Amino acid sequence: MKIKAISILTCLILVATSCDFDEDINVSPATPGDVSAQAIVPAAQAGMAWVVGGELVRLSGLFTQQFVGINAQQADNYRYLWVPADGDGIFFRMYVSTLQPLVVIDEKATAEESNHTAAMAKILIAHGIGSMTDLYGDIPYTTAFGARSGQLQPTYDTQESIYTAIHSLLDEAIALLNGPAGAGPALGGDDLIYGGNTARWIAAAHSLKAKYYMRLTKISPTAYADAEAELANAISATAGDLQLSFGTSPNESNPAYQFSQDRGGNINIDPFFFGMLNTLNDPRRSALFLADATTPSGYSTTFDAGTYYTNINAPVVMTSYTEMKFIEAEIELMENNDIPAAEAALAEAIGASIAKLTGGSDAAYVAANSALAGLADNAARLEQIITQKYIAMYSNGIEPWTDYRRTGYPNLTPNPNGINSFNLNGEIPRRVSYPQTEIDLNNANVPIKDGNLQTPLWWDN
Repeated sequence: MKIKAISILTCLILVATSCDFDEDINVSPATPGDVSAQAIVPAAQAGMAWVVGGELVRLSGLFTQQFVGINAQQADNYRYLWVPADGDGIFFRMYVSTLQPLVVIDEKATAEESNHTAAMAKILIAHGIGSMTDLYGDIPYTTAFGARSGQLQPTYDTQESIYTAIHSLLDEAIALLNGPAGAGPALGGDDLIYGGNTARWIAAAHSLKAKYYMRLTKISPTAYADAEAELANAISATAGDLQLSFGTSPNESNPAYQFSQDRGGNINIDPFFFGMLNTLNDPRRSALFLADATTPSGYSTTFDAGTYYTNINAPVVMTSYTEMKFIEAEIELMENNDIPAAEAALAEAIGASIAKLTGGSDAAYVAANSALAGLADNAARLEQIITQKYIAMYSNGIEPWTDYRRTGYPNLTPNPNGINSFNLNGEIPRRVSYPQTEIDLNNANVPIKDGNLQTPLWWDN
């Protein structure tokens, strides 16, 4: 087989148009020309975790004051200066390193009759396009993977249609997982997330459906009811969390750990987030902050290895039991107006978060922070739920930023240095600009070219 070389620039040009892989690229003559779907699974799953646990965590944290940007791109993003070129890497890693391999897995697994492997791919594709649309709005999808058939400038699907696709993919996956495994290779040890456990993948699919229905609470009168219907079959214990844990070898390290080692000093813990947990005497401080006996609080604001999410083998969480209980608490309050049920779900959510991060419990903290009945009204109660969720969802993708755009909580004061040519009103951004490579190479299809970070998404209107 002929070996082909491809430059980073060429690859970036191709991914900017959401290209397909050329299967001959960088292939050794000693390597078989084709592989099974299962052989691609580990790299595709790791690709998803790298995007969600790396750039998306930092972006959300910088916009919602969990991180403070000190140097380089992070300092600019912290003051809401997000230029189109800042998105090139996210597009590269999501479309080339993650979505394209997952599409290939789905195609190969379907051809091999490996039904459960195909279902796993559909679930992660759904979360991948969901993450991208919640950053940008309209994104390439239906024509995004057609380079082999000559489609190098894909059109953009509306966010509304992307949401339809998300739920269609998840429904298809649930149906496949509830059916026979098929005649092809089983989903097993190559699955770094659940080791081929189909019951856990089914629960994860229902959990993602609940997550993405909740995005629509500003525009859909059935959003809460639709999400509630998924909770009965969603993740029911922390052991079932949809997450990928990394290894301890240098080439297996968690993305936050690697960022702390390669770009130490670019971000730290924001005073707002640090102060919130200190004021509450939150038991999760010991897991989220580094210990420092020289400070009054006993903790440091330095972002470095040694915390729950920055250890070399830390997990990247995509959705969790904790998140499902926060969703339940919000539904019980806002849809069912059942304050005792909301308090019970909120208490379980906070307790699950504490247990996951620290391995312990704090009954007094849970009781104090899950009490809703004495608050003035449902707006104040919702603020309490989302504020506690904001703490629990630290380093869980873009959930804190999404909840802020959706609910207005927690109550954040915009960065006073946040006015710039991309963010004229200085408010916390509602979206990010499309990548520069898309603007340069797929200009006719890019929906918004002016880079205005305050143009709301479809679900944010």
